[in-house]
Amino acid sequence: MTPSQVIYLIAVTLYVVFFLFFARFFIWKRYADSRYWRRRPRLDLETVRALAREKDRELPFFSIIVPARNEAEVIARTIDHMADLNYDPDRYEILVATDEKEVMARERRRLAVLSAAAALLDGKVPSRRTLDEAEEVVLTLLARFAVIDYVAGRREYRRLTLHMTQEPGEPELEGPLSRHVAAVENLARRLVTDRRRLPLSELREVARLAGPRHGRRESDLLASVHLALAVPVAVAFGLVLGHPETLEAAQVVGRTGQAREEVTARVLTVMSGLIARSLAARVEAERAAGRLGDALAEAFVMRFPTTQDIVEERVAALAERNRAADEGKAVRRAPVLKHVVVPYDCDGLYPGSRTGRDIPSTKGRALNWALSFTDPRSTVYGFYDAESRPHPDVLLYVAWRRLQDDPRAAILQGPVFQVRNFYRMGAFCKLASLYQAVAHDWYLPALFRRLPFVGGTNLYVDRALLERAGGFDAEALTEDLELGVRAYLKCDAWPDFLPYPSSEQTPPTLPGFFRQRVRWGAGHLQVMDKIRAQADYDPRKVKALLRTLWVKGQFEWVLYQTATLVPPTVVILYSTGNVDPSALPAAVRWVLHGFSLIYPCFTFYAYFRYLQYMDPFDQMNLTALGQAAVFLQLLLLPLAAFLFPVPYTVALALKRLGREPRRWVKTPRTAE
Repeated sequence: MTPSQVIYLIAVTLYVVFFLFFARFFIWKRYADSRYWRRRPRLDLETVRALAREKDRELPFFSIIVPARNEAEVIARTIDHMADLNYDPDRYEILVATDEKEVMARERRRLAVLSAAAALLDGKVPSRRTLDEAEEVVLTLLARFAVIDYVAGRREYRRLTLHMTQEPGEPELEGPLSRHVAAVENLARRLVTDRRRLPLSELREVARLAGPRHGRRESDLLASVHLALAVPVAVAFGLVLGHPETLEAAQVVGRTGQAREEVTARVLTVMSGLIARSLAARVEAERAAGRLGDALAEAFVMRFPTTQDIVEERVAALAERNRAADEGKAVRRAPVLKHVVVPYDCDGLYPGSRTGRDIPSTKGRALNWALSFTDPRSTVYGFYDAESRPHPDVLLYVAWRRLQDDPRAAILQGPVFQVRNFYRMGAFCKLASLYQAVAHDWYLPALFRRLPFVGGTNLYVDRALLERAGGFDAEALTEDLELGVRAYLKCDAWPDFLPYPSSEQTPPTLPGFFRQRVRWGAGHLQVMDKIRAQADYDPRKVKALLRTLWVKGQFEWVLYQTATLVPPTVVILYSTGNVDPSALPAAVRWVLHGFSLIYPCFTFYAYFRYLQYMDPFDQMNLTALGQAAVFLQLLLLPLAAFLFPVPYTVALALKRLGREPRRWVKTPRTAE
């Protein structure tokens, strides 16, 4: 046998071994299905109430805690979703923990931006540092006037809208006014800065972000309303800044793509110009009345809302909903929503105190502070990220387990399918999100047999246990894993699988994904260091746990990274004549080639399996060409597979060099 044949046989052996590693997914699936997914009981609120009466106990009271810093783009719909979980609204509460530093950061730039906006309206040119934001504030001011006039029923606005929509009736703007102002401002800014036509997909995206979910026809109608208001806002922007020649109404109307007939274009141009002059006159009237400064300040808040602004908006909305329910109206009561602001100088310890000096913000720090504001009746804490969408029945299941006095219910960790923003991710992130979902779906139950893994979201912890454990480690890069390990070593508690998924997001770009995973890898190593440094734990437990963490960490990271190097190495050797496939019969080689098809087939299977957890609006607006592009991206698996373990091996290398991350890094979100 020649050396080139030996090399080929070694490559084949490695290929088969790693294929068997992949095949373990199906063993894990069988275990997860038989032990958890197929054993989920059929539960409704009355069934759980009956069990509570049988046990002569009250329904468990839950405190759901959501840390949210710089999450204004996602937090509103998360709150709305959690307010409608299938559980007694009087037996759970929602706490959103925001960070005072977010408001402080906005306040630091507020005066500069408002001064620049006032200078713009006075015909002056502010510095480049504040120009863009100042223009956005002016556009928001005009958009606010336009939306208010439309809601008030001004006839010219309604007529313009009907010409734009070409639909009967007068569409209403549902929901908070600020969302529609933001939608109009976004479109107006695009009309001001971009000379190309607005694509329909962008209009639908703006409508999706501004209002509740609708079908495609309703979405298109809402988008046209926003566009109808954005056109005169864009024209008025030129008028108030003194350069209308760059924003003539006819040109702006032409870029909307709505006026396909000459007569319609002429009508839209005349009406848009009329409304634009009215908006510009409104600005001058505010100036003359001495109210322009206040109007710009309101526009600034609308254009740059903090998470705190959105949460307070939802607090008021849910309170109003409960008032309506108390009056006998046909609306469902909502749980209490508490807004907890983490002070800039919170020390991060549990239960937390103020230090008078700035303390770095971390998720664990926010959670520890929020724990002090939970209802005294609460017996279970639930934890979710700011963009989480838990299964509607999750509280019923946790309550059912608790009422049965199941000791394994002290910590329940559910799977997280991070695919909701799937269609707005890059190709690599798409693939990573699918395989992460499979791992949580099938592998997580098996992992709990060896490791007290806690994921930090879709997590339920017994209140007394968490207090005994001492809350979260505010300095940990992976405060969730650290809690699971400490709960086991200190309190002898072990997590169990919660067979109710939560849909969430994956960072949409490769840099964001990479930073998040490097933090996870560095946090894993940090937890191991912390265990070694703790002298109070049982040495036998520590030794066994460190061994498992090493296998699930450093060993597997290096193994999987090495596995990704085998295919390109073989290709290079084959192209240089150093691999001779004749060492095996042709029929065997064909079978091996067939194995390669299993990976893309499995990827497509995963795509369709988790399709229900992807944003339905994005699916609805996906064209046939867009769907084809998604399928082509899924075929990039061989290239993406090489990158999957890279962040973890990088974290390992940085640790060796003493340059590992030491500060908690926030995960980027996609607007919803």
